[in-house]
Amino acid sequence: MKEFKPLPDQPAPNDTVGPIHWVKDNFFSSAMNTIATLLILALLATVVPPLVDWLLISANWSGTTQDACTKDGACWVFVIAWSKQFFYGSYPTEELWRINLCVLMLIGVIASSQLLNKDWRNKFSIPAFLLLPFVCILILDGSWIGLEYVSTDYWGGFALNVLLAAASIIVAFPLSFVWALGRRSEMPFIKSVSILLIEFFRGVPVLALFFMGSVMLPLFFPEGTNVDKLVRVWIVLTLFMAGYMAEVFRGGFQAVPTGQYEAADSLGLSYWQKTLLIILPQVIKVSMPNILATFVMLFKNTTFLLIIGIFEVLSTTQTALTNSNWLGGHSTEGYLFVAIVFWICCYSMSRISASIERKLDTSHKN
Repeated sequence: MKEFKPLPDQPAPNDTVGPIHWVKDNFFSSAMNTIATLLILALLATVVPPLVDWLLISANWSGTTQDACTKDGACWVFVIAWSKQFFYGSYPTEELWRINLCVLMLIGVIASSQLLNKDWRNKFSIPAFLLLPFVCILILDGSWIGLEYVSTDYWGGFALNVLLAAASIIVAFPLSFVWALGRRSEMPFIKSVSILLIEFFRGVPVLALFFMGSVMLPLFFPEGTNVDKLVRVWIVLTLFMAGYMAEVFRGGFQAVPTGQYEAADSLGLSYWQKTLLIILPQVIKVSMPNILATFVMLFKNTTFLLIIGIFEVLSTTQTALTNSNWLGGHSTEGYLFVAIVFWICCYSMSRISASIERKLDTSHKN
């Protein structure tokens, strides 16, 4: 019998590999693609150089007043001069360390959830997440822990957007999980109440909820009871977030195969052991993209607080634009700055979400 000899490895043809082939295949594969590519390149050549010149080269970077904006480019002096108000609102300058401390604690807790192993995450990160909003409230208020009292009227800026969104997400996460379990419950009363709460907070516009929390909610409190406006807004944001997250969790529950429930029952696990140890990790895994989308939605919805007179970053920007010392028309710089800051935060959230998805991946791909 003739011995079989495998053919030697042959390199791929030069015209099917490399960057030149990739460019040709993706941008010049046909006459229409070539025309579209050339038109886009011409558009970029027309728009990008003037935009870069306005943003960076001819921009005004130094100074403290509007008179320093002498060049034709962007007046970033406006953003620099108002940076303290944009980030911290009217919080007392000598007490800004409290806001910085709260933000650092938030970053630290997020980092610990990524760096620690599973056992330490369960022992440290999860309790730290749940306690963080209340610890930050005590620090920022100050009166409960022996520090100087700072009224919530002075809380504002981008730090308020971040801390309010984080506090709402952290508290709403377990609440939404309970609502999702209630909606799947076989007990009619619990199921009906859960459905009513979920559909109400999902069906009513967030602006209407803000007005209800700011104007109508105090009417339901006993006479003489005064609940801070910011606390009422926090409650509204938390319930709004819980309504959307509950539906995300419900979709995750339905995506988990029935065999997982049966396997947990066969091991003799209790209802809560089965739910928290077996089902919940799988629900979070399959729902992570939708969870992130809900987080980003809530974070951006904090800008609606300007409607009810809370000075978050967008409201502070509008106030700065109407200041008599800055009437030179700097709205483009102000709103562009806000957009960039929000984009950085939302992109960072997407990266954290991708990291969590990789950690929860059980496909065991090589």
